[in-house]
Amino acid sequence: MKYVSVSGGADSTACALLLWERGIDFDMVFADTGAELPETYFMLPRLARKINKQIHVVSKGSFFQHLVNFGFMLPSFNARYCTRILKQEAMDTYFKSVNAETISVGIRADEPRRAHIKPRYEGQVFDYPLVDAGVTKDGVYELCRKHDLLSPVYEWRTNVSCFCCFFQRKSDWLGLLKHHPSLYAIAEEWERQSMAVTPNKYTWNGSYSLEELKKADEKQIKMWPEIKGEPCLICSL
Repeated sequence: MKYVSVSGGADSTACALLLWERGIDFDMVFADTGAELPETYFMLPRLARKINKQIHVVSKGSFFQHLVNFGFMLPSFNARYCTRILKQEAMDTYFKSVNAETISVGIRADEPRRAHIKPRYEGQVFDYPLVDAGVTKDGVYELCRKHDLLSPVYEWRTNVSCFCCFFQRKSDWLGLLKHHPSLYAIAEEWERQSMAVTPNKYTWNGSYSLEELKKADEKQIKMWPEIKGEPCLICSL
């Protein structure tokens, strides 16, 4: 059986739609971190209903559970335990249990450097339908809009990763504050706890706290650097 790894984002949605339009049989797998944006839980059932495909939801606990287990040490560029435990390990455990033949990943043709995911266990095979079909970002958005399956989160955010993802840009955090103030408040409170109990007073972004970002004026915000690096591939498709 072929499986498509989906996140609720445009790239993985387009990957599933492309295979569906071609009449290829597959199931979908979604790793639920417990910290997903509401838009993700809204879009995934719509996708499953549209293409009449099974979606398997896998989990290795919630983000909050592991955050507490790590002593409120927030994940970071150098300590991405959230991706490893909640996404990779959750999916790999499921794929091994069902002897998945091929796992299709929503990497686009305009990001070929990302189309080299290393297998994490013997027999794991990935393929990249969007790359093979030459579908770029514009094509992904066009395909999603064609079927009314482009997540509304893209109106104010750059990707569909967790609401508290440390890779968020300043505009993403401010978008969260505007559109989901309760989720911003949760991330802010987790950050306060982290600052209170960790030796280095870790924040989501080393340059500022969420409380400071919320209170800062436009001039101050522009002075703070964006976080370096890119969101983890499995979280941002």
